[in-house]
Amino acid sequence: MNFQRFPQFSGRCHTGTVNDTAARPQEPVTRTQKRIVIASFGSLGDLHPFLALAVELRGRGHSVTIATAPHYADRIAALGFAFAPIGPEISPEDPALLRRLMTTVRGPEYLFRTLFLPHLPQMYADLERICAGADLLIAGEVVFVAPLLAEKTGLKWASVLLSPISFLSAHDPSVLPPLARFGGLHGLPHFAQVALRAMTRMGFRRWSAPLHKQRAALGLPHKANALLEGKLEADRVLAMFSEHFAKPQPDWPAGTVQTGFAYFDQTAAQEAAPLTHDAAAPVTAASARTAERLREFLSQGEMPVVFTLGSAAVHVAGDFFHVSAGAVSRLNLRAVMITGRTDLRGLETERILTVPYADYRTLFPYAAAVVHQGGIGTTAEALRAGVPSLIVPFNFDQPDNAARALRLGVALSLPRRKYNRRHAYYAVHRLLRDEKLRGRAEALGEAIRAENGVNHAVQAIEELL
Repeated sequence: MNFQRFPQFSGRCHTGTVNDTAARPQEPVTRTQKRIVIASFGSLGDLHPFLALAVELRGRGHSVTIATAPHYADRIAALGFAFAPIGPEISPEDPALLRRLMTTVRGPEYLFRTLFLPHLPQMYADLERICAGADLLIAGEVVFVAPLLAEKTGLKWASVLLSPISFLSAHDPSVLPPLARFGGLHGLPHFAQVALRAMTRMGFRRWSAPLHKQRAALGLPHKANALLEGKLEADRVLAMFSEHFAKPQPDWPAGTVQTGFAYFDQTAAQEAAPLTHDAAAPVTAASARTAERLREFLSQGEMPVVFTLGSAAVHVAGDFFHVSAGAVSRLNLRAVMITGRTDLRGLETERILTVPYADYRTLFPYAAAVVHQGGIGTTAEALRAGVPSLIVPFNFDQPDNAARALRLGVALSLPRRKYNRRHAYYAVHRLLRDEKLRGRAEALGEAIRAENGVNHAVQAIEELL
């Protein structure tokens, strides 16, 4: 394989195959600087789209503060942004925590009722302090105090929804995790979908007591289902995923702006950072070593299959990578396995490379296929690269994302419980032989690369200022 095909692994990460315009520094534009707070909580993959917005807003002359988990403080500082801690003191990479979250029935309930809702008073106080003097708040959907602060203070705000499932549309029904094995009951008639949606909303209502209590303490009126509806009542609701992945629906909030996926280019963001931070050095050095190993491996043979579980499920991978190694060895394929902090170099052969982390933006376009967990960030990168996927969903939005990719004809899917050497072998074999699926993936990738979700989102945000 020609080394010149992989310029992105030799320094600056620009492949020419992916539209990375949104992450590049913008030409100076005369604007009135506004102070903007971006509040998000979740995995690194959840954070990345917000970082993409932050980079673009800074490039347009605005002052940006990022409020997120303390775990990400050094990462935010390395990008040159003001950081403010918010939320409970938990690590998004804690395996014990993630094992509880990844149970399909109880995981979401644990997330809401144990991790977030008991901390509402402190989270509200933190966000109120952080937003003092701000012109605008941009918040992710689990920042449940954002709607309260906006309602109480009159602060303008934009709500960011990263996945189609967040809308719970009756017209485009989602696959809810407990129903994943039944295909989400997607084939039910419309009236049944409306009923299912109502039952789901009732379930969330049962969890809402702490939110009702917080609203009452602030002197705000009671709302029957504030837990689900708050994120849909912002001054601007941003559906930050491609219309080619999920089309807008009539029961979305009026004025919702569908932007396309917001891709974060970490290399360009660090180059554009206005200040240097010591935390950037080890990250850059480690990334450079990994990039060199990838460059060398990719230059030595045919395109590999990439195996990854994103930034959260990778910490509870179980036997995923061992099963994957067995399948590719039997198929005599080359593979790159992105294993996180778990040292799995024992799986390495001349045809299998393991790395702790890789930039999907620069790696996926050179993959024969990608086997992944179906998180919206990983899914978006695979779609943009135009490569086939085998999706092994764990929880939350992942079963729905997998079902959508399957319906689009650009992916196959295996339930997590069935991901063994036999099923993985046949699924990967089928995926690589299906030229029609590959053609659809390539066409969809071309359409998605023509979008600029970051620019579209920031334009909608600036209309509020």
